[in-house]
Amino acid sequence: MNNAVTVSKKSNGINSRTGEVKEFLKIIPKKSGVYIFKDSDGKIIYIGKAKNLYSRVRSYFQSRSKDFLYAKPRDFIEKVKSIDYVVTDNETEALILESSLIKKNKPKYNLDLKDDKSYPFIAVTIEEEFPRVFLTRDRNIAGAKYFGPYTDAQAARRTIKYLRRIFLVRDCMKARPGKGANVPCLNYYIKLCTAPCTGNITREEYHKNIELIILFLRGKDSTVIDKLNSKMMYFSENKEFEKAAEIRNRIESINKLYKNQKIFFTGGSKWDFISVVPDINSAVVSLFTYRSGTLAVISNFTVNNTQYLKEEEILSAFIREYYSNIDDIPDRIFCKVRVKNEELISEWLAAKTGRKVEFSVPKIGEKKKIMEMVIRNSVLYLEKKRFEKDIGKNQIYKDLIRLKKLLGLINIPVRIECFDISNLKNSFPVGSMSVAVNGKLINSNYRQFKIKTVTGQDDCGMIAEIITRRLGSFGKRYSEDKDISEEDSFSVKPDLIVIDGGKAQYNTVKRILDKKKISDIDIISIAKKEEIIFCDKYPDGTKLKLTGSSIRILIKVRDEAHRFAVKYHRKLRSRGMFNSKLGGIKGIGEKKKKNILESVSSIEELKSMA
Repeated sequence: MNNAVTVSKKSNGINSRTGEVKEFLKIIPKKSGVYIFKDSDGKIIYIGKAKNLYSRVRSYFQSRSKDFLYAKPRDFIEKVKSIDYVVTDNETEALILESSLIKKNKPKYNLDLKDDKSYPFIAVTIEEEFPRVFLTRDRNIAGAKYFGPYTDAQAARRTIKYLRRIFLVRDCMKARPGKGANVPCLNYYIKLCTAPCTGNITREEYHKNIELIILFLRGKDSTVIDKLNSKMMYFSENKEFEKAAEIRNRIESINKLYKNQKIFFTGGSKWDFISVVPDINSAVVSLFTYRSGTLAVISNFTVNNTQYLKEEEILSAFIREYYSNIDDIPDRIFCKVRVKNEELISEWLAAKTGRKVEFSVPKIGEKKKIMEMVIRNSVLYLEKKRFEKDIGKNQIYKDLIRLKKLLGLINIPVRIECFDISNLKNSFPVGSMSVAVNGKLINSNYRQFKIKTVTGQDDCGMIAEIITRRLGSFGKRYSEDKDISEEDSFSVKPDLIVIDGGKAQYNTVKRILDKKKISDIDIISIAKKEEIIFCDKYPDGTKLKLTGSSIRILIKVRDEAHRFAVKYHRKLRSRGMFNSKLGGIKGIGEKKKKNILESVSSIEELKSMA
């Protein structure tokens, strides 16, 4: 930052009635910068940026400010006992400085951002002499670049392991590699590290490998391979065939990594969709991260101190806070409404990434449908958070907490979906899904499935089919049967999937979730009659005690899935028998048969009409 100037004004309180503000405003320039409000203890309580410091600071002490952003509560203004400000060359610099200071000081009255889940990031410590690459949930490591977040920590760890093998970067915690060590560790001898601790590689050469890792983590695999190909050709032309073969092996390893790992996406678009739903004193922000057309991560945030902000201001503050902490910046950001200071934030992101970042409000087509899904997710998450606030009063919530603890679940099972199969001697196999939200059955969310790909008595195969179809429908509206109304809620992920079945069915669904890299949905199965439950905590099963309101929630939704599946199976079987009986009657064609089927509900009714 060029020519930054810091000025401080301290007093026993900035009081507009005493004329003190007038006097203080005389020394504030009409230039861009950052202003810092402090309390009587000198603690920073609010940080803001301004295109015009004079106008912005002045607006806080006007009794009738038209700008919602500055209509802070009186107790906030009364706590301001001193004001500092920093003059910058332009508003973009002010924005960068503001984000940095907020991140460092976490002022009480600035937006308080809380993530609903602590997803891991891949960190690259670029400011170290010989940087490291590792998985972390701490986004406050000095001098680190972050990539993510990633929902599958195990897959991310495997990827880091591959990166170390390909690019030979260190994983030790030595503070100053290259200083004082004479003998490399085992990793050097088994070709997992270049041993920077012994001075075996220069800082410049080591950083070239780090640059390739960063390109890789940004999804620019073709760029990485092009650079390695050029290097391989150079060694080959200079008859350094051993080094050329080493580079060739790296290229093969990268291709293998992209083939086997699904947490990174190559080519295509990098889009983020963001929605804000305000509450009384806070707001919910939902972020859907798309990479190469695939929904990679769903994140929900609770943002406090928003009661005096408009949606566009909450979005602006969220974007500055969130993207200041990560390096994986999208090409386009789609929002529910226009973002305040949109052009300025776009310039800031461009300075951070070296490329243009566009903002859009989807109006039509696929992007609008995705945004509608993000908004629905925000609304449902807000309802869930409101429900959680009633923990001291709400018996149902206490039951769900007990259920989480009893079964060792990741989530509080606010939304439970149960699946069952029904068939008779391999005929008319169907599946069903019952739903309970906050312990209450939601009939309008139920679904029925005709089994399409499985023949014979294969319960596991049928469960696999309907679960795969269910998981593939997140973000889509789905209705297979005309009698079942189309519901937006089918695009919402459940907290808990319950399977009406035993260990085999449990393992089948678990394999599907693992294959799809879904780690934020719990899965259990309940075997009939014995009432044995299988889950991560009890992989070999445990006998359920049917007493207790917590367990009764599970039994209720399981029994509903069974009832619903049987009902649908009987309906299809009855229709099938109609078709069989009517098909043998001379003079009844397809049109007549259809009319008869639509007018009667059973064979008995048909007989009574004869």
